[in-house]
Amino acid sequence: MSNTQYAVCHLQRGSGNDSGMSCHIERKDAKGKKYVPNNADAGRTPLNRELVRFPDGVSNRTEAVQHRIDTAGLRRKVGKNQTKAIRIILTGTHELMMKIANDGRLDNWIDANLKWLRDTFGDENLVSCVLHMDEKTPHLHATVVPIVTGERVRRKREGEKKYETKSGPRLSADDVMRRTKLHEYQNSYAAAMKPFGLQRGIVGSTAKHQANSDYYRQQVIQYEEDIAKLQADVEKAQEGRNTILSWFGKGDLAKAKRELSDKDEEIAGLNKRLKELQAEKARLQERHKSDIGKLRNGYQKEIEAAIRRAETAERRSKEKDTVIERQRKQIDRLDRKANPQRYSLSSGAELVRINVPNYRNPSLHIWTRVGEELFEDTKFQIDYDVAQRHFNGQITDEEFVNAVFEPQEQVNEAQAQLLGAAFTLAIGGPADAHVGTGSGSSSSELPWNDNIAKRHTAAKRR
Repeated sequence: MSNTQYAVCHLQRGSGNDSGMSCHIERKDAKGKKYVPNNADAGRTPLNRELVRFPDGVSNRTEAVQHRIDTAGLRRKVGKNQTKAIRIILTGTHELMMKIANDGRLDNWIDANLKWLRDTFGDENLVSCVLHMDEKTPHLHATVVPIVTGERVRRKREGEKKYETKSGPRLSADDVMRRTKLHEYQNSYAAAMKPFGLQRGIVGSTAKHQANSDYYRQQVIQYEEDIAKLQADVEKAQEGRNTILSWFGKGDLAKAKRELSDKDEEIAGLNKRLKELQAEKARLQERHKSDIGKLRNGYQKEIEAAIRRAETAERRSKEKDTVIERQRKQIDRLDRKANPQRYSLSSGAELVRINVPNYRNPSLHIWTRVGEELFEDTKFQIDYDVAQRHFNGQITDEEFVNAVFEPQEQVNEAQAQLLGAAFTLAIGGPADAHVGTGSGSSSSELPWNDNIAKRHTAAKRR
């Protein structure tokens, strides 16, 4: 294991709500289908963990980003081009990260990272943090929604019209990603990782750059020491010159003049060498500055190229998603034509919407329509296996509702009467069939009307 072990903290703006990266981070697509990239070990993917608990009704990272924005109390409309999510990769040098994992300290490392994320960006803004154990080095993918409450940072321009800044929370990736803050993040993250033997890297540099920086620093120090020594010699020579001058008037004038001339030459030589050293020091510092600029420009080009590659990959991924979505809609249309029974409620009502807040402990909330009459109902503690079949796309929304709600539970009394009238018109006389089931009585004497009224009243109370 190498002597120097660095902590790695990399921040990058997401595109929109960053849904394009959710597939990679969560190892599943929007429908919950498993996805493992080429550089990951599928056998270790089950070791990956989501470390942040989602709110009720939120099932994935993309939804968590939107939920935070929807519930943050923002007073300004969110623009289409605004950054809604910032991705943060947290890890360390491979050798030490593997040692931390093998020594059973990975959970402590995770806890320290979560504490740093919450302290730095705010608990509510941290909407997801996924541990990846199926790639070469253990690492975290954190997702932060850049909601801030501080005063807007704006550069004042002469003659610019002054606008009042609205108070309260606002979405601002620019504030979170300011250069000064990025520097602070690196410092505070290094401090949090110090107990694990990880230290801060040199900003915008490599090990070679560090060696060059040390060399330049040592050279400058040496120049400064030499200059200080020469300055002391000049002062000493000046004192000697003053001593010689004091000899004038005390005889031996010729000797005093010779000594004075020698001392003047010595002082002139020292001053010349002093100027040369100062010039060399200035040239060295200028060259150092130029080298750093070249290095930074080189790194910036690499970063920009990497970003362009990522954006191109994301764009292609979106294009593929568009094609897949178009094909999915076509398949859905064909399925509706071939299997119409899968897309109708047993009551005969129209299904407007359904909601399953949590598939782990499922309940089902439905909204139905007959004509202009709307009705909603909820059932709790429904069958888990049925809910999972719906989650996996094995049954349609209508089949899901039919499996959970009896026909009379899908409509209210007014809707039942409307459905009864429709049946009467269809068969040319009073309806003998029970609505939606094939047996029963006419809509005016439906045996489940009282139950519907009671359930409707109970639903309103909830």
